[in-house]
Formats: sequence, structure tokens, C-alpha cells
Amino acid sequence: MSSPPLEAKQRLLLAAIHEFALHGYDHGTVRRICGRADVNVNAVKYYFTDKRGLYVEAVKEAHRSRHQALVGNSFIPPGDEPDLDPVVRLKAFIFQMVKMALAAQDRTDHRHLLIFRELANPSEATQHIVQEFIRPHFERLNDILLQLLPPQTPLIERRLLGFSVVGQCMHYKMAGPIIGMLISEEEYQELTVERIAEHIFEVIQAAIARKWQPSSS
Repeated sequence: MSSPPLEAKQRLLLAAIHEFALHGYDHGTVRRICGRADVNVNAVKYYFTDKRGLYVEAVKEAHRSRHQALVGNSFIPPGDEPDLDPVVRLKAFIFQMVKMALAAQDRTDHRHLLIFRELANPSEATQHIVQEFIRPHFERLNDILLQLLPPQTPLIERRLLGFSVVGQCMHYKMAGPIIGMLISEEEYQELTVERIAEHIFEVIQAAIARKWQPSSS
């Protein structure tokens, strides 16, 4: 049984993702988008007000669909329920972030290309990504660190530790090709999600123990 035809709005979004991924906002054209979506150019004004509105919604749709494909609709992975031990929650958080970072990336996927373009040159669309997708993860990590660290821990110290967690996880995504050039293929294959996540978890645990849980001896 064939799938029902896409509504005009969804066709516009998919066509816009394709157009803006290949040509960027400045060089992407509404006419090409509407031609690809098989709709009248007035449809952009009807659904999105203008080209900028269409662009913002296209970026949001690209990020939303990729996020859902990676982790589903929930921002909370198994093992990170709020009533669990914060150490267990931290481990689950790191594992999920590494898993998301190392998920197979199809470099020809127009959603990926559009998001990459947007983050390289942020616009108001990035604000939507931050508020809708990144902030929930940020708040969850902050909640975990609040439970792990002493109450008197300065906010800036908690922020730095949180950014360190995220930075280590994202390093393997951003520097993946470079890492592959620095080490052998055999070594590279050993950098599994589980091994990287465990390493980051141990590093963060050691930092917490050294700075906030000094030995009583």
C-alpha cells in the first residue's frame, strides 16, 4: 500500500531543506523551492509568512527529524530518571550524548548539511534549536551536577564541569576524521560508544573526586 501524498506545507519544508542545504539562505530561491514542492509561490507566504520564516522552520524540521531518528521523542534516556543516584544518571547522560555524537552521519543527508551550515553561521534559527533541543539536555545535566556537587559549589564551577562533559563527548564527533588520520584503523575501531563513554565518565568522576571530595587522610 502506497503512502498518502504529503501535504503542501510538508512538501515545502522538505524542498526548503534540500534547497538551503545546497545553496544556503542567501542563494537559495523561493521559486526553486516551490517548483520542487510543486506548489504556487504564494504558498510560502500562506504557511510561513516569508522566505526567512520558511528557512527557520526548515532548520527546525531538519534538526527535529534527525533528533527523533537518533533518540526518539524523549530527552531522558533509560537510567536517567530523576529519582535515581546522580552517579548513575551522569553515566546514562554521557552514554546518550556519545551515542548521539557518534551516530552514523550521512554526509549527503540534506538535513545534516543544512544544520551544519546553520551552526557554522548562526541565525535566529539556531536560537530555536537551542531552546527546543539543546536546552533540555543542558538543564538535565545541570540537575545531575546539582545533585553530585556540594551545595556551596559556585555556579561558574558547575557550568565549567558541565561544558567539560559536553566538550569531551562532542570532541569525538567534530574531530573524528582527524582522529582517524592520527591512529591506526585497528585502534580507531576500538573507539566504541561504550569505551568512549566509560572513559569520559571516569575522567569526570576523577575531577569531582579530586576537587570536591578530598581524601580525609
